[in-house]
Amino acid sequence: MKKYLLFTPGPVFVPKNLLKKASEDLIYHREEKFHELFFSTIKELQKILFTKKDKIFIFTSSGTGAMEACVSNLSPKIGKALVVACGYFGERWREILRAFGYQVEIIRSEFGKPVDPNEVERKVKLDDTIKYIFTTLTDTSTGVKQDIKNFGRIARENNRYLIVDGICGLGADEFYFEDFYCDLLCGASQKALGGIPGISFITVNERAWEIIRNSKTPRYYFDLLNYDKFLNKKETPFTPAINTLYVFFASLKKINTIGIKRYWQQHAQYANFVRKQLLKNNIELFAQSPSNALTIIKMKEGIDSSKIISELKEKKGILFANGQRDLRGKIIRFSHMGFMERKLLNRALKILILKLKSIGG
Repeated sequence: MKKYLLFTPGPVFVPKNLLKKASEDLIYHREEKFHELFFSTIKELQKILFTKKDKIFIFTSSGTGAMEACVSNLSPKIGKALVVACGYFGERWREILRAFGYQVEIIRSEFGKPVDPNEVERKVKLDDTIKYIFTTLTDTSTGVKQDIKNFGRIARENNRYLIVDGICGLGADEFYFEDFYCDLLCGASQKALGGIPGISFITVNERAWEIIRNSKTPRYYFDLLNYDKFLNKKETPFTPAINTLYVFFASLKKINTIGIKRYWQQHAQYANFVRKQLLKNNIELFAQSPSNALTIIKMKEGIDSSKIISELKEKKGILFANGQRDLRGKIIRFSHMGFMERKLLNRALKILILKLKSIGG
């Protein structure tokens, strides 16, 4: 099989020294060595999220599993959910909420733009039946970063609950769980946090935990009350992806050795460098209020990104991501998150620019 480098927004490029952690000897998940690995991983996450007192639960699942855990452990009986969407992953909140019987309202931005916090505030103030605000920190489908700090302020001032999908943005974009008044947060291992796929997690504060304790919403695999019992033993209820956890712990440890604020700065530097070079070559960008995790390039009329992506993968050994659904063929998603190496980034950027210029893209 021909090898290629990933510039996709999850999974991301993972350095070999981290990948080697996946080949560590297997351990039993009901003994002390696992307890140490599991508890240490939670401690590293606490540093990255700037939280000490809030509960963190780790799952063997994709990020969508963590999203479902948020929804299935809350209660639709308390009130309606407002989804604040700036892309297809915001829409995913709506799909999950409907599957669990919630009444859902949605505010959508035009693709490429964030949702105006004033619009969210007006909606919340006009409808007392809205109790939850579900949104994304960064929507991977559009590359847009949302104003979570303002959404959190709106939620707290109006006694609502803010639930955030941080799967893409965590690690790349500035985020403070407590200071942004977030009540529930979900994340995953395979994006800006630099690990391999298979681990997700959620963080829960005491406000949200009160609802969870009394919720009768059906759930089994993601029942947080059960996870909480095992958390006290430094375990999970079910067999976890142990070797994936080795990699995730190592990636979190590496981030905290760098320092999370410096890690954010590195992502900002890469993002600014990539966008400056693209704009200098008259290549149009798609996102307003872009995340530092990825850059999205807008194709000119008549140019199909699918062909470009396929050709660069086959001829140059570099893989970018296509757009999703209605955006397929219209954009290229260029990830520079995680532990991307500068020389690899430079090479991929140069090749992409030359290709786009050669076809007038």
